[in-house]
Amino acid sequence: MMLMLALATPFGKTTNAQDQLPEQNTAKARQLLQQVIGALGGQMYLNVRETDCQGRIAQFGPSGDSPDFTIFRDMWVLPDKNRTEYTTKNGQMILGLLLGLGGPMIPHGGGVVVSVFNGSEGWTLDKSGVSNQPEDVVKNFAEQSKLEMNNMQRSRMNEPGMEVRYAGTDLIDLKEAEWIEFNDTDHRNFRLAVDRLTHLPLRWVVTTRDPETRERTEDVTSYIQYISMDGVKTPLSIVQARNDHKLKQTFLSSCKYNSNLDAQLFTRSSLDQRSGDVFKKGYKNAKDKN
Repeated sequence: MMLMLALATPFGKTTNAQDQLPEQNTAKARQLLQQVIGALGGQMYLNVRETDCQGRIAQFGPSGDSPDFTIFRDMWVLPDKNRTEYTTKNGQMILGLLLGLGGPMIPHGGGVVVSVFNGSEGWTLDKSGVSNQPEDVVKNFAEQSKLEMNNMQRSRMNEPGMEVRYAGTDLIDLKEAEWIEFNDTDHRNFRLAVDRLTHLPLRWVVTTRDPETRERTEDVTSYIQYISMDGVKTPLSIVQARNDHKLKQTFLSSCKYNSNLDAQLFTRSSLDQRSGDVFKKGYKNAKDKN
């Protein structure tokens, strides 16, 4: 009966969750959050300051078709330094994979695209060289970082004005789940679905509205098949969708945490050097063929 009620109730909310006093509701949500953090690795998870992950990623078209997988390496120094390197054999819109924006097209035959963000600055390296990221892309990167699930659990849930509440039970991918809901001071709504048995995240839902059109956007991230890497539970598969349209799927092959990444990786000079190395290599290869 509990599962039937959850399926028939919007967002899986139950009468019990709605009937609780606000103080009890918030306390239950925060208790569940501590269980989630414990399941993800406890203090090891909370102490993550750097991530270095590799794998494959695919972006899905409007009809649900998928291009070939693109190999990537994604490096972070939290909260605002990121370097992502993409390698592909086919021309694809690479930069938009993580940001949801249009990006540079790798010419036919494939190649490498590197994007770097460092606070309020950003740069791109492709076959045409190094260029500054457009202001709107840098702004969107900073905004997307605020909306990310791990950022919420490691720091944002304790922000002044952040509302946290327990939002009842549900059935997700044949698993019993519990929902936790967040509302920040910018009137954005976040929902975290947690596996009731393992306390690991199953789904992260971010709902926003355009300030001018009031159009509602719902971004859903699903997490599948966790394994432990460097003491932190990490999902091997991540699926992202927007307004019920599947956008991209990531398969992680490895992740390293707090591995002392070189700060130079997150600078424009590192891209200029990489660009020079690629040019020299290309020039040498051309000479060797003559």
